Amino acid sequence: MTGTAMEIISWLAVQKDGQRYEINLCKEKRSLNQNSFYWAVVSLIARSLKKPDAYVHNLLLRRCEIYEKLDGKVVCISLPDTDEAELWVEYNEDYHYKPTLDYFENSNGTRWRWYKVLKGSKEFDTSEMSRLIDLALDELNNMGLQLPQEERFMKALEEHERIKKETV
Repeated sequence: MTGTAMEIISWLAVQKDGQRYEINLCKEKRSLNQNSFYWAVVSLIARSLKKPDAYVHNLLLRRCEIYEKLDGKVVCISLPDTDEAELWVEYNEDYHYKPTLDYFENSNGTRWRWYKVLKGSKEFDTSEMSRLIDLALDELNNMGLQLPQEERFMKALEEHERIKKETV
């Protein structure tokens, strides 16, 4: 069941006693156009840095700082404190983590590092995606790069600005 507060209250009023319901706020998911525009900007940055898109995406997600949460608390994981693990985190396409400065040592003497789990852009709503796009555009500008003056980029930029105004 989805609806406004009044629609949900009306629906609940006719349900059987003893049932339990969970109500969640529906957020508008990021659009395919937002996603496409974001990845086009990421590719421009990645090409300039001579790095894979996943590397740039992870860098931007870390700056965006939108974390996975469980019961209102940021979800963390630990990985071995090795160069290999750090590279895996920086270049991974499927998992997105932000390193912390916190470490621990297990009983074998192996040092582990804590990472905050970042929310993947697939789960972003329109305002979160706008924030991520702004970070990508800022990075592009900081690198002295500009969007190509192609119609598809100009239309996507216009849509991005419109969505930003609507979600403020």
